[in-house]
Amino acid sequence: MKYLGLFLLAVWLLLQGAGHILKITFPFESKILPGINIAAGILLLLTLLKIKHGNIGILFLGFWSVLNSSLFLFNITFSYSNIVVHVCGIVAGILLIFKI
Repeated sequence: MKYLGLFLLAVWLLLQGAGHILKITFPFESKILPGINIAAGILLLLTLLKIKHGNIGILFLGFWSVLNSSLFLFNITFSYSNIVVHVCGIVAGILLIFKI
């Protein structure tokens, strides 16, 4: 389940990056890409719940994936929502680099 979550996250990153750089769009992009990212985040979070211990960086990565795409897909905002998402992404990146 962890590898499927990471695979979906990789697909999302590739489509997101290539789409912006190459100016490529496809039908329902605004619904499909956040859906892929939310699914990846949920799978990563479920993996951690299943094994009951694990990498805190993966936990933050899963939380970031779900939060980031949910805010965009459902047009939800709250005070400092952008800062919370970016800080969560930074923390996830740092924890993943140091494998904490």
